[in-house]
Parts: sequence; C-alpha cells; structure tokens
Amino acid sequence: MASKSGSGPTFELYLVIFFLLVSIVLGVVLYLTISDAGKVAVTLKDTEAKLQASTTTLGKLDDSLQQIKKLLGKSTMEVNYDAAAPNNPASVYGSMDQDNREYGKELAETTIAGTLKKLREALNAVTTERDSKTAALAESEKETLALRARYQTTADDHKNARTAAEGTLRTTVNERDEQIAAKDQQIGELRNLYNTSQVELEQEKEAREKDRVKAQNEIDKLVLINEKIRSELDEIKQESFEVPDGKIRRVDNVSRLVWIDIGDADFLKPRMTFSIYSKETPGVARTTADIKGKIEVTRVIGPHLAEAKIIEEDLYRPMSPGDFIYTPLWSPGRAERFAIVGQIDLDGDGQSDRALFQQEMAVRGAEIVDEVDDEGNRPTPSIDESIKYLIMGKVADIADATLSEDEQKIKQITDHQATMRKEARLYGVRIIPLNSFLDYIGYKSKRRLFKPGDNRGYNLKAGAASTGVNEPLGDRSSSGQVSGSYGAPSRAVPPQTSSGTTSKLFGGK
Repeated sequence: MASKSGSGPTFELYLVIFFLLVSIVLGVVLYLTISDAGKVAVTLKDTEAKLQASTTTLGKLDDSLQQIKKLLGKSTMEVNYDAAAPNNPASVYGSMDQDNREYGKELAETTIAGTLKKLREALNAVTTERDSKTAALAESEKETLALRARYQTTADDHKNARTAAEGTLRTTVNERDEQIAAKDQQIGELRNLYNTSQVELEQEKEAREKDRVKAQNEIDKLVLINEKIRSELDEIKQESFEVPDGKIRRVDNVSRLVWIDIGDADFLKPRMTFSIYSKETPGVARTTADIKGKIEVTRVIGPHLAEAKIIEEDLYRPMSPGDFIYTPLWSPGRAERFAIVGQIDLDGDGQSDRALFQQEMAVRGAEIVDEVDDEGNRPTPSIDESIKYLIMGKVADIADATLSEDEQKIKQITDHQATMRKEARLYGVRIIPLNSFLDYIGYKSKRRLFKPGDNRGYNLKAGAASTGVNEPLGDRSSSGQVSGSYGAPSRAVPPQTSSGTTSKLFGGK
C-alpha cells in the first residue's frame, strides 16, 4: 500500500537503509579480517621457525640431561621437580638430596659440590694422618726389633745366672735338710716335754677351777645372805634419807581442799601429786604404812602457796596443818630421773599401762631414762648415780608362757632385771616396787569397775542432782572417786586415840 504524499519516510526506506549499513559493516569487517589473516600468516611462520629452533635446543638439553642422569647414576628416575614434594626420593632431585644428606652426614652441605669438597678435604686429612701413623708404626717396629734383641741378650744372661743359682740352691737345700732333721729331733723332744707340762697344767687348772667355783659359790651365798640381812635391816630400821617437799598450811574438810607452802617460786605446776605424812613421822618415804593420804595440786596461788584437792585420806588419821608432803617426782628447778623394769599395771586389770605411766611421769616433770619395754628391749642402758629410783614392775614367770615368743620376752626381761639390780647396787640407787612408788608419788587410779569385754573408759562424773519434780535429767556421771572408807589401804584398825585437834566449832584452829 502506497503511502500518502507528504507523510515522511516509509518502512521500505528504513529497511533499505538498514541493509545498506549492514553491508558497509560487513565490508569493513571482511577487510579487517583479510588484513589480519596476512599478519597472522607471517607471525605463524616466524613462530614455526622459533619452534623449530626451540625443538633443536630442547633435544640438545635433553641429551645433556640424560648424560647428567647417567653420570649421577639416576638414569631411570624422573627429572620433574615437584615444588609441593621436593624431597620425593622417586625424582632425581629428591634422590640426590637424600644421597647428599645420607653419605655426607655431618659434612653435608646445601649443594652436592660443597659436600664433595668437604668429603675430599676430610679424606685428605685422613690420608695424611694414616701416612703419619704408618711412618710412626714403622719406627715403632724398628725400635721393637732393637728392644727384642736387647731382651734376648738379657734373657740369656738371666738363664745362665739362674742355672748357676739353681746349683747353689740345690747345695743349700741339702744343707738345710740336714739342719731341719736336727731341728725336728729337737722339736720332738720339746714336744714331749710340752705335752708333759700341758698335762700337769691342765691338772693344775682343774684344781684351780674347782677352787674358783667353790669360792664363787661361797661368794654367791654370802651375797644372798648380805641381801637378806640388808633387807631385814631395812625393815627393822626403816631409815629414809628423803626429806619432805613441803607442809600443809590449811585443811578444809568440807571442800576437801588443802593449801601447801610451795608454789610458783618453787616451779610447782598443777596436776603434781603428793603423799601425806604426819608431822610426827620419823621420816618420809620409809614405808607406805606412813602415808596418811594423797593430794593433787589444782591451782598455784602464789610464790609459796598452792591449792590441792584430797584424792585419798585415811579416816583414822585425817590430814592436819603441819603434815609433811612428799613426792619423789619433783625437785625445785630440776627433773628427777628414774629407771623401770617389768610390767606397769596401774589399775590391776592385768594389762600394761606403760603409755599412761609415761604420760603421768612427763606431766609431773620426771624423766624415765632407762626402761625395759614390754617386748624385753632395753634401748638405752644408763643407770648411774643420777638415777633416783629403780622401779620394779611385775615380771611374769617363764613357766606361765604358752608361746616361744612370750618365753623369749620373759627371759629377756628377767635378764635385764638382774643386770639392772646389780647396776643399782653398784651406784647406790634405791630399788622399790611399783606399787610403793605409786603410793610415794600420791598416784590414785581412776578405775573403779571392770567388765570383761568392755574396754570403754568410765563416764561417771559428779553432780547433776535434780532440783525439782519432773525436771529433765542432766549429766549424772561421777568422777569415779569414792569415800576414803572404801579406798583406804588394807591395814589393821589402829586404836581410836585422839589427835588432840578439836572441831572449829569448839575453837580449833
């Protein structure tokens, strides 16, 4: 359909213009392509020439590389170098690096040439040293030959001298044999004389031994008689060289307390116990029958004053002011020393109370310097004049032992006891039984009841009486201390004579 006149360009016009433009563009592109193709052909020819030259060079390099691989002994390995695994032993580089480190060891350098140089230098040094030692060895062999020749000459001289000496020795031996035969005859005569003298000496020794045994028996009998006489004399005279430690200043029978005339200035400490003696007693520590009571210090009040509680008292001989107090455990300013042997039974239950006894002694400031324990051991024998008492505990009869171990222990204890008795007599140490010692120190056992199989301690303590009806029960345990009527030592009742002291209510002081 024809366009109307004056209406502008038509579609056909635009289409013609488009095809014209496309033709121009294609013509230009074709021209450019043909021009570039010529240049590419020239470049390709140059590249082929360079590739041919590179191929020739690569062939020469490959021939050189194969010759190097043969020289290195690695002709079958790959030459490729892998930066991720440079030490791969399957490659020439990795294999050569491994050989460099393995054969070079401490001489290995970073390069094979450096390693070979170091190895060559080391080889030269070894070769020089070898040549030097070879020369020294040759010189030594020469000297050895010269010494061997001199030695042979000396050996020949010695051999000749030895032959001559053997001849002289043979002559000397023959002469010595004759002298020995003469001496043997003399020795035989002297031996016969010695045997005769020995028989006479043995007879004399037997006679003297009989006299010694007889004299020893007489001495032993005299010792026993002397011991018996001394024991009887001690019982008769009842002498004591001990002195009182102090006196009772005041007695309060209501509170069961006493006050004594020693205190802080005398180095007195609480828990010290004393035995009490009448002011008319001939002497303290004579016999336990003189003891009228026991006290235990509870409080130190002043330089020469202390408070003590009465732990045991003889009802027939009450304590009074002026009575003497005594304990062998305490001396002002120094520790008393003791020795003990035998079983220590403080409460009569048949069991050893050694640990408790040692504790009681330590609390009172005394020292046990020589002791035979329950196993029969005596670690530190030390009885001398510084020992105050040798305390004798109970020693079981060896016939009562049921086991060989117990029999051995009893035998050891018995032997130690005999030895310690002799040592005590030698140094003038007084020997007393354990029970007497406990009475002297004023010790009183807290044990009041024993039930077989019950090893618990006593829990009876004083106090806790009810003050009202339906009151909850408090602690009603007792201290375990009973009246002196039940704790007084067993003795005949003395005549009821007055002590001359009246009650405070009637003017008594």
